[in-house]
Amino acid sequence: MCRITPAGTFVAAFHFTIALLPAGPSLISQPPVWYSADKVKSEKDLEDPELKELLTKPLREPKKKNKTKKESDTAPDS
Repeated sequence: MCRITPAGTFVAAFHFTIALLPAGPSLISQPPVWYSADKVKSEKDLEDPELKELLTKPLREPKKKNKTKKESDTAPDS
């Protein structure tokens, strides 16, 4: 399928690979070397606050470190 873009327009394609693991998704491909947020600007802006928040979330939640039994036993009671 061939698409013809109008004169004076630009088209960008972003390709990446994500592995869906039991612990959550993992990005396994590197971002393109030419990409830089200051170089790639859009005339459009996302207006939906829910979508904006979703786009700022990390791909995976950070792991929470569990206290070992020794640390919890020696912790001062409050």
